[in-house]
Amino acid sequence: MPKVKVSYLGALSPMLARREEYVSVGESATLGDLLQKLGLRYGEKFRCSLQNADGTLVCSEVAIVIDGLPVRDVSFLLKGDQEIQIALLPQMLGG
Repeated sequence: MPKVKVSYLGALSPMLARREEYVSVGESATLGDLLQKLGLRYGEKFRCSLQNADGTLVCSEVAIVIDGLPVRDVSFLLKGDQEIQIALLPQMLGG
């Protein structure tokens, strides 16, 4: 079973009152599965900051980095024997 470490950056950290946590996911879990699990845990405000109503990522407003690579596909498979590191970073808007 993959071990997933999720880091909450930017505005997410104070919203959730934490900077990181470990989350258990199943063998065939996707990024979408993880986001759904976190959405159930942290509620609608968190969920809406990451996903559209149809489950697609709010790509213009959040950066998701998995093991150092940006990922925008909710079907991305979370697999491997090593710890998976995921960073969630809401983008700052304005000028």
